[in-house]
Amino acid sequence: MVVGTAGCAQESDTEASTQSTTTTALPTKTPSPYAEQADEFRAFLQQEEISIVELLPQPPANTVELTYVSNEAQYEEVGGEIGTIAGGFFNRVANGWEAERLNAIVMDSPESRFGTWHAKSSWFADYQDGELSANELSLKVLDTLSRAEDA
Repeated sequence: MVVGTAGCAQESDTEASTQSTTTTALPTKTPSPYAEQADEFRAFLQQEEISIVELLPQPPANTVELTYVSNEAQYEEVGGEIGTIAGGFFNRVANGWEAERLNAIVMDSPESRFGTWHAKSSWFADYQDGELSANELSLKVLDTLSRAEDA
């Protein structure tokens, strides 16, 4: 009876070692270039001390949805901040990001919507082609700024 027990124990050890050596490695998911560019944009915004509430890249639609809390106290003072954010977006586009549009929601606090604005990569392409000056590009973006209805 002791020999039978030893044989069973030995068989269990063999089964256990066979099971541990046949584990299948799960494939690692490689982030898409679109998502990597979004991560780089997020890092840029954080470096510029932009308080991101939400940053959602939407690859099928090639849009980026950004919600952030402004560092500026007045609606009329957000222009420089918008220029910084739009410049970061255009820089990513220049480096291959296939995003066509950045939609931004500006908050004056995490609970209160301040306004909205957007930037289009096609405007940046026009700038690169010499069809728009840097000032005209900036004005195109700033002209999209609209005050939130509850602000």
